[in-house]
Amino acid sequence: MSELTTPDEEGTSSREELPIFRSEENRAKLMAIYDVGLRHWPVPFETFFVATRYGKTHVIASGDRESAPLVMTHPAAVGSFVWSSIIAPLSEKRRVYALDTIGDVGRSELADPARYPKKGRDYSAWLDDVYEQLEITRADVVAGSMGGWIAMNHAIHAPHRVRRLALLGPMGLPPWRATLAVLIPFAWYVMRPTATKFDRIIFRSLGEGERVNREFRPWMRIMGKCKPRTGQPFPIPSRQLRMIKAPTLVILGGKDGLVGSATAAAKRARNIPSCEIEILPHAGHIMSVDEPDFVGERTVNFLEVEKG
Repeated sequence: MSELTTPDEEGTSSREELPIFRSEENRAKLMAIYDVGLRHWPVPFETFFVATRYGKTHVIASGDRESAPLVMTHPAAVGSFVWSSIIAPLSEKRRVYALDTIGDVGRSELADPARYPKKGRDYSAWLDDVYEQLEITRADVVAGSMGGWIAMNHAIHAPHRVRRLALLGPMGLPPWRATLAVLIPFAWYVMRPTATKFDRIIFRSLGEGERVNREFRPWMRIMGKCKPRTGQPFPIPSRQLRMIKAPTLVILGGKDGLVGSATAAAKRARNIPSCEIEILPHAGHIMSVDEPDFVGERTVNFLEVEKG
C-alpha cells in the first residue's frame, strides 16, 4: 500500500518532514502502536538492527539460538509485530527472525530515501545482506502479502537460501486482472484522496474480522499519511514461479480483498513445482490474525519436515 496520502481535517495533505513518516507526529503514533504490539508478543524476544546495502534492518528475534533459522517477512504497510498471533508455535523449534521490510513504515531505517528496493531481485539482495549479518546460510521462510512476493523472489533469485517456503495470502500470485482491480482504486484515491475512499481501502486490506480491525485499523489510518519507499508486488510470471525449487505452502483466504479470487491465485500457485495449497473460506488478507490457530499449526506441520 505504498504512495498513499490521507487528507487531514483541512483537506490538505500532511507535510513531508520525514522521508517515510512525513512528520514526527506520524512516526511517534505508529511507533507507540508498534510498542503495544510488542507488549503482546507472547514469547521472550530481543530486537536489534543489522546493516544492509539499503540501510539498517530491524529484527525481532525469538526462540532458541541453537535452533534452525526461520525468517519472516510481513505484509506491506505494517511492521513485524503483526506476527504476534502465530509466533509462539513457530518459535518452539526455530530461531525466528521477524524482519521489518526496509523502506516500509516499520522500524527499519532506509539510508537514502532515493535508493530503495524496487524489483524482486533488489529485495532478494536485501535478504542476502540480512542473512549474511545473521550468519544464516539457509532458512525456512514464512511470509505474508507483499512479504510473500519478496520471499518468492528470494526463492527464485537465491534458491540455495530457502529450504521451505510458507506463503500467507501472497501478492505476486494473483493474475494481472485481479492485480489491476486493486491498483486502480488505489490510483484513483491518490489522484483524488478522500477519507471515504481510504476507508474502503482499509476495509479491502483488513476485511471484516473483528480482531484484525481492532488491532490494525488505527495503524492503517496513520500509515495512510506516510509515504513508504517500496516496490510494487506485480504478478510473478509463471515461468519464474516454476523456478521455485523450495517446497512451498500457500494459504489463501476466501474473503481476501487484495488477492481476490482464491481459486485464481491457487491456479497460478500450481506453477510452483512442489506446492501445497490451503483455502480458508472465511479468512481475509491478514489470515494469521483472522485464523491464527489453523495458520500456526498448519505452518508448523509443514515446516516440521526433516531438514534436507
